[in-house]
Order: sequence, then structure tokens, then C-alpha cells
Amino acid sequence: MKLNPETGIPPRKNQVKDEPKRFYISAKRSVKLALEQEAFSRGTDAWTLAGLVVESWISAGCPDYGFSTQPPVSENPPSSPSPSPLADDQGGKA
Repeated sequence: MKLNPETGIPPRKNQVKDEPKRFYISAKRSVKLALEQEAFSRGTDAWTLAGLVVESWISAGCPDYGFSTQPPVSENPPSSPSPSPLADDQGGKA
């Protein structure tokens, strides 16, 4: 493998074998237990299930779903019952 002499970083390859690799994550014990139970109920192991979940999350564009208590802005009701945006800018008086 040839390294860039200035940075020491190897060049990118055109063809890379995309093989499964295990890596470690940190989670609460209760999360680990729930993952193991869910994996068991699906007939797989926790490593495989966790990898598939992460893979599908990345494939979906890493959405922030499930982490907000507020609905998306388009679903929020208007903050003022006033039909006039001008009235809202001027303290509610048209």
C-alpha cells in the first residue's frame, strides 16, 4: 500500500470489499438487554440486528426521528389566531 508522503494517508481504492465488521457501541444495560431480547425474538443475534438497524438508519439519510417531543414545524398550529401577519408584527393591532 502506497501512502501519501506528505500526510501518510493511503489513497482511496476503486474497488473495496464491503465485508461485515464488528465494532463496539456504548448503551445503557437496559438497552443492551432489550436489543438481545429483540434479536432473540427475531431469530438472530444482537450484533447482526444492531448492524441492520444502523445500516437502515444510514440508508435513510440518518433522520432525527424519535428524538424530538415537538412535531415538525408544518404540523405546529400558528402561534397567533390573527389572520394578519402585519398585525402580529405590530403587537396584534392591524
